[in-house]
Amino acid sequence: MWPLLAFLGFFLATALAYLARSGDQVPTEMAWGLFEPAALGLTASFALHESAHAIALKRIHSVTHIAMDRAAWRTSVIPEGTMTARQMAGVALVGPGSCVVVGALIWLSDLDRPLAWWYLAHAVFLLPVFGDGRALRHSLRMARKQPCGEDTSPRAPKAPAP
Repeated sequence: MWPLLAFLGFFLATALAYLARSGDQVPTEMAWGLFEPAALGLTASFALHESAHAIALKRIHSVTHIAMDRAAWRTSVIPEGTMTARQMAGVALVGPGSCVVVGALIWLSDLDRPLAWWYLAHAVFLLPVFGDGRALRHSLRMARKQPCGEDTSPRAPKAPAP
């Protein structure tokens, strides 16, 4: 997302310089109208989303490493290690869930309704076409296959045969 933010930041800085010289507020209002949703809506909501995943993963002792997969337009966390079905479902839910909670708080406080939608829209990432939705679906399938409370991770000790 940095190319978008760099462009919009330059646009905003140029508009502010123009405002200082001319007193004309229109370019500044236009630049802020683009910068605000990009920075506070798009970028901040994804930072919260991925940070929530990372915080949840750090609490799971069988996750040995958390890698960041970062491209110009996308960032995501990739855990290494093992997780139970319940842990996997929790991690999948906490990213979009944290954004939905923040979006609801922004909405209910009536601070900035359009900004709230950027956060509320993260609920869509629980659909199976997205990574969180696929992880949630996989964890539900794993949960159906394992008896209640059993850890199916490769490092879990096997019960002795009778």
